[in-house]
Amino acid sequence: MQAQIKSVFLLKSEAKTQPKKHIKTHMKTESFTHLINAITGRAFSLEKRLNWRETEKPSSEVLCETIYFVSIFLPITGRACGFDWKTPKTDEKMLRSFITAFTSKFREPDPETYSHYENRWESMSKEEREYAYNHHAGHMLSKGKLLAQVQARFACPQIENALNLWGFYPTEYGIGIFCFWQTEFVNKAIENMRKHLFEKGIQAGEEFSDARWVYRFRIETNKEIHTSILNEFALQKSFSN
Repeated sequence: MQAQIKSVFLLKSEAKTQPKKHIKTHMKTESFTHLINAITGRAFSLEKRLNWRETEKPSSEVLCETIYFVSIFLPITGRACGFDWKTPKTDEKMLRSFITAFTSKFREPDPETYSHYENRWESMSKEEREYAYNHHAGHMLSKGKLLAQVQARFACPQIENALNLWGFYPTEYGIGIFCFWQTEFVNKAIENMRKHLFEKGIQAGEEFSDARWVYRFRIETNKEIHTSILNEFALQKSFSN
């Protein structure tokens, strides 16, 4: 009996020491990076976080439950300014999770907060503006302002093209598209995919995810075929621009 108890504790101990296997999503890192840049208006890059000071180049697909360092490069001071983002357990929550991290953690100076100071934003040099990223939190853009920026970009005509190229992703059930805000131009991107599938003679059921963060085209074949359909759609849209 004692041997059995010892064996159970040994197995649990070994399980805890095993490196955690990160689940791959069906989203390409390059495409997702283009997408988050389109919805934030920033030139972010993604690096996989190794420890508190080291990062490495990410894999080709975004990994679930993985910490990424999301950063922009400040050209004059040569600094990287960003935040850590832990990806969710499922791909359908990926964009919502990123937006939450971006609005909660990203620090960028808010020019309006300098209006009562002698050294106003307008009079600062480009170098001084970059050093302002280190200023007190009271000088940073608020969560509400950052969220309003993202929401405004979903209401711009340019988001339709961004979603056509980078907003769709292949899944086991078919193809999904992020529709965090279902604006006119998000609906146009959805209609573009619907038209593409119709022209190819591909039948697909349609539905929202439970939380309505993703719109699904249920083709129900396999991931390879879904990826091929999506690649053809993206290629067609890239040539039409």
